[in-house]
Amino acid sequence: MGLPGPGLWLKRFWVLLQVVVHVAVGKVCLILFPERVKQHILAMNQKNPHFSYDNWAPTFYSMQYFWFVLKVRWQRLEDRTEPGGLAPNCPVVQLSGQRCNIWDFMHDGWAFKNNVNIRTHRNLQDRLRAARLLLDRSPQCPVVVDTMENQSSQCYAALPERLYVLWEGRILYKGKSGPWNYHPEEVRAVLEKLHIKSGKIPQC
Repeated sequence: MGLPGPGLWLKRFWVLLQVVVHVAVGKVCLILFPERVKQHILAMNQKNPHFSYDNWAPTFYSMQYFWFVLKVRWQRLEDRTEPGGLAPNCPVVQLSGQRCNIWDFMHDGWAFKNNVNIRTHRNLQDRLRAARLLLDRSPQCPVVVDTMENQSSQCYAALPERLYVLWEGRILYKGKSGPWNYHPEEVRAVLEKLHIKSGKIPQC
């Protein structure tokens, strides 16, 4: 994909400064005003029934948190997706190891405390093993993984998580990034509306 241009490097440097300030101020506030910070975090996540302050707060403003947030913010600078625009047809890998592309399915670092313990993927086999954990929950859709070049993650600005609905090669819905702006109910509404309009069941 080549080296980033000067403009991108300047944007990355500006984002780096923002993240440094964010983490530094957050760390100080967490030390000086722990109860107020706790109330703020709980207020942000009151709609999430699975949220546990004890699982999240100990990880905030750590070095792992800093590098993860920086990685996510840098990735967003290269976001190439727009609602209504052409969906990038990035390569992915099925759990069988077969390589394919995202369009093939359009037929009709930092982690929280006590989270699933998955080490950073060093190769494709590590990534496939981690993805197989999803199969225990019997998902009603195909499960694929990104290549080790992370092309899909970069094109779709998917870190840490993001929901899309792709229809006929175009982006019908682009959700905001998780975990705080992650809204599966919006996806359900889009799919139900599309199903009524087209009479077909879309893939997301």
